[in-house]
Amino acid sequence: MAEKLAMELTRMGWEVDILTTRIGEEYPRHQQCGGFQVYRFPTARQSRGDATFFEHASYFGMGLPQMLAHARKRRYTLLFPIFAIPSGLIGIIMSRLLRIPSVVFVDAADTPGLESAMKTYVQYLAPVFRTVVNRSHAVVVCEGLEDLVEPFLNHRRFVAIPNGTTLPTVQAHPNRNGSPLQLLSIGRLVLRKGFQEIIKALGMVRRERDDFHLRIVGYGRAEDEIRQVLEEHDIGDNVSLLGRVEYGQLGEYFLNSDAYLFYGDREGSSLAMIEAGAYGLPVIASDHPGNRTYVKHGESGFLVEYRNPEALARSILFMLEHRDALPGMGRCSRAIAETYTWANVARRYDLVLRDVLRGP
Repeated sequence: MAEKLAMELTRMGWEVDILTTRIGEEYPRHQQCGGFQVYRFPTARQSRGDATFFEHASYFGMGLPQMLAHARKRRYTLLFPIFAIPSGLIGIIMSRLLRIPSVVFVDAADTPGLESAMKTYVQYLAPVFRTVVNRSHAVVVCEGLEDLVEPFLNHRRFVAIPNGTTLPTVQAHPNRNGSPLQLLSIGRLVLRKGFQEIIKALGMVRRERDDFHLRIVGYGRAEDEIRQVLEEHDIGDNVSLLGRVEYGQLGEYFLNSDAYLFYGDREGSSLAMIEAGAYGLPVIASDHPGNRTYVKHGESGFLVEYRNPEALARSILFMLEHRDALPGMGRCSRAIAETYTWANVARRYDLVLRDVLRGP
């Protein structure tokens, strides 16, 4: 998200730096990326996926003084921390010391009450979350999470903005991949992404027909559990766990698929799901507020009640039995994605940021 938004804001006339942690020696401390710059600061974080509590704490303790010194040299006029904990906390401290405004972005990862790798700690950090969102000069929440964030807010500058996507120049061709039906799902292998529920649903589908194959792209701490569920439902021949795939290679997976599945727990919205729509794939998604923006039930795909594998199985069976409907659903997905390009989304951020710079 940060890179895509930075690129679009740069095109609109903003001068943008991204300050982040350095993970691995292969990443340079300073990098020019198109129109914006990235500065990476050493901390104790080593995880490329979900960070541990210790790594978050080191990001705060080691990153704050480095970023503060850097910000003084660069003379920033506005801070935009992504995530309330710990980046937003760093943001409000730097804001007070540098006397510049800070606008915090809130997503599912640090919203109290949502399933995430930090859930164990976030529920105890709710007072910190409340402080960050109310001491920031404005709050941007990922669309679909408004009702969960509002109880913590006492803020007049509060806006919900959807995630964006980049429109690929080539599109998928649903129902042109022959048999079996090629399904795709991308995400970290963690409980809240719902892969176990997908596998249960596919087990039900296989009782009626087996002309489908699901590719799961991603890695995470729940991989062993997911493999166990595969064995329990005896559909290992119909599901492939592909592990980590570099972002630049994901396009081939989208292009060679007939439909996309996102059946996770509640979050703002899955970037991979939005990208699937941009490639012109029909989407089956869990019926959560953030997904309703990008999936029109019965038109671009299906919204299915979460943790209802029977209902999910029925939606998958419909696609198997009505494969001729998939191209039209895919075109509808693409049309929805065209509304939510990063260029369009960045205009909404631009309005918020300029309003904050104008003052109270």
